[in-house]
Amino acid sequence: MFDGIGDTLAAEWSAVPSLSVKGIYNSNLLLRDGNNEVWGNWVTPALRFKGATESLSVESEGRADFVHYFGDQDRSFTNYYFPLRTSYRTDRHILGFEGGFANDNTLRGELETTGLVLSFTQRNMWTANPSWKVGLTERLSWQSGYNFADASYQDGQRLGLFDYQVHGGSSGPTYHLSELDQVQLTGDYTMVRIPAVGLETTYYGAQATWTHDFGDQWIGSVGGGGRLVNSELELSGVGAMSSQDVVWIYNASLSKQLEQTTIRVDGSRRINPSGFGRLLKTDRVGGSVHHRLSETLSASLTGGLYFVSAIATDSANRSFPSTRFLSVSPSVSWNVAESWTVEATYTFAERTVDELNQHNGAHSMFLVLRYEGLKWAVSR
Repeated sequence: MFDGIGDTLAAEWSAVPSLSVKGIYNSNLLLRDGNNEVWGNWVTPALRFKGATESLSVESEGRADFVHYFGDQDRSFTNYYFPLRTSYRTDRHILGFEGGFANDNTLRGELETTGLVLSFTQRNMWTANPSWKVGLTERLSWQSGYNFADASYQDGQRLGLFDYQVHGGSSGPTYHLSELDQVQLTGDYTMVRIPAVGLETTYYGAQATWTHDFGDQWIGSVGGGGRLVNSELELSGVGAMSSQDVVWIYNASLSKQLEQTTIRVDGSRRINPSGFGRLLKTDRVGGSVHHRLSETLSASLTGGLYFVSAIATDSANRSFPSTRFLSVSPSVSWNVAESWTVEATYTFAERTVDELNQHNGAHSMFLVLRYEGLKWAVSR
């Protein structure tokens, strides 16, 4: 910044390059019947950027995955990620933005969100989530936000996948009952469009969330509410067909921070659009444990269990059987030198569709070597 402007314009900007190389084995990449055993390698260069002044904060990371699988599935592809997070603060206001662009594969991006295993193809995802928070009193604030997402699939319709777009908004107050308790009320409205199947869905409702600090580094939250889901389906030569559903959603979490260990358990029910051209109801229960064994060695265990079912009907009146997905991953990380890290991970994944008598599991192993370069920083 220019000299003489004042301390409020003091700034620090930094960038950190990194490079990781991953070897992978997966006994059933697509989690379905048939031959899906693969070996592979990932090469991931990245550049992480951060900037901050007294009022402005900016974070971003450009990253690419150059991937090759060989074995029963022989294919190469590239993932790109360009996330952006910013915030601007004044005495009473906080303006924020989270979003960006990702070109990933459906077995990575969509599976993590919905718990649903799709056909293996590339997905382009644009997201934009601006927000505004204003402090009304010392204890009371109001926050509003807008949510946009646009997903498109490479060769999607041939694979039974359909592009979709999401627009949504939310608003509501947050009140600090005490130093240990916080209550948040939120009303929201969301519209999902899937043009290729003629489906437009809107859902709206409200929820309340209570967060409590139990002391001794225990923090928990619980919340829930309802959504009224209205779907309108355009049928060629017939007209429009409408349906209405009520979906109850919830979320709960409990975390504990110890000197060397972090523990978290959580559960939720969410409404998600998907590439199948359907609106999904996803119940998830998960948890994680991270333990620092020494100055250079740490271990972690993460897992999640998903129960997935459809909400709205589509133009082909396709049945959508309920799906169960389980994933468990122990991992060990070793800082072998100042800038070098080696990480080994084993994952067990299982997909079950009882109505179709499908039960498929997979064992996968990852070995990652990561180098983090010198930090480039400028302060003014």
